[in-house]
Amino acid sequence: MTTPRFRAGGAPLVTGPQQLTTMAPFLREATVNRETASALLAPLSDAQLAWRPSDGGWSLAQVCGHMARATELYLPQLDASIEAAHARAAYSDAPLRGTLLGRLLVWSMEPPPRFRMKTFAVMEPLDHRPPAQLRADYLATQEAFRLRLERAAGLDLAHVKVRIPEFPISRLALDSVLAFLLAHERRHLWQATSIRQARGFPVA
Repeated sequence: MTTPRFRAGGAPLVTGPQQLTTMAPFLREATVNRETASALLAPLSDAQLAWRPSDGGWSLAQVCGHMARATELYLPQLDASIEAAHARAAYSDAPLRGTLLGRLLVWSMEPPPRFRMKTFAVMEPLDHRPPAQLRADYLATQEAFRLRLERAAGLDLAHVKVRIPEFPISRLALDSVLAFLLAHERRHLWQATSIRQARGFPVA
């Protein structure tokens, strides 16, 4: 049986991996992203994954590589914050409201893109890897991120802070970081859809 914890106000909370109340929206978004990615990418050959639009944009393999590298960059920061929060019993089932900055960051990522953004060098796809491997890397990081969502269930998402890899001196609330990463993925899945619909995309 799970042991109740208590907030400063004295209200008991049932905590642990079984407490999914605040995590449910994130898990739903992750499921939609996974299903979208599977439908877009699973049936494609290496030639299709490697094809690039005439405007010089990324290939589907490069999109996968970018999403994988972006998630990999955040996973250690998420792990550190989640484990520290569990260690100090930072639990809450209070409804999530988000911060203005968090909502702005998510809005900036939501597709279709409102403006172009320069990709950080550390998140550039590794072009020397085979297209199928870049796809596999992305799908693996997708599952790794979902495991972090499950591990974060029951935490006080609004007050647990996560270090931002691109700006190490900055920290954001865990709920904002999770929402941002899911929106970032949606942005690039929208991009992947556009590539598949582009003129000249090779037929299997």
